[in-house]
Amino acid sequence: MGEPVTGWWRRNAVALGALVVVLPALGATVAWHEWSEADSGVPAAPVVVEPGQDAHYGKAQVGPAVADFVDDPLAPSNARVLRVQIDIDPGASGLACAEPMLRELEGAQREWDPDTSSLTTDWDPLRPASCSSDLTEPYTLDVRYVVPRDAVGPFGVDVISSELWPDNVRFVVEP
Repeated sequence: MGEPVTGWWRRNAVALGALVVVLPALGATVAWHEWSEADSGVPAAPVVVEPGQDAHYGKAQVGPAVADFVDDPLAPSNARVLRVQIDIDPGASGLACAEPMLRELEGAQREWDPDTSSLTTDWDPLRPASCSSDLTEPYTLDVRYVVPRDAVGPFGVDVISSELWPDNVRFVVEP
């Protein structure tokens, strides 16, 4: 057959055997770790709330949501202002959430952040643009978005709380 294994191969047989076992195990471990966290920053599929409906979000009751186009002298000439109002009953523990993002559900599927600085708005503590855990009485979110004139809806308004991540609620609204 051949000569017996001697020399370097024989002296390093245990280490070479360990490499044959350890390297694939290490590769599998690293791959599993990376893939298991690949979607950790992605919210779960939203709970879709149809127009006129409400939903439970954590311990809060949220909705219904309504939307309408409003006139604003500070809006750009090639855009419209969409006002979205969402009723929030946070319950005793309150509900904290970021300002909701607006998504176009059909067509180009564009997204818009709320415009809280360049529009004419009178601040009302019972109509904030984001949820506050300090509020335990029912209130209404009043959020305005500057959208292009060709955006007609339907729109999705995503309410996301870091305390309830990755769960989120998407209200379907049509102005």
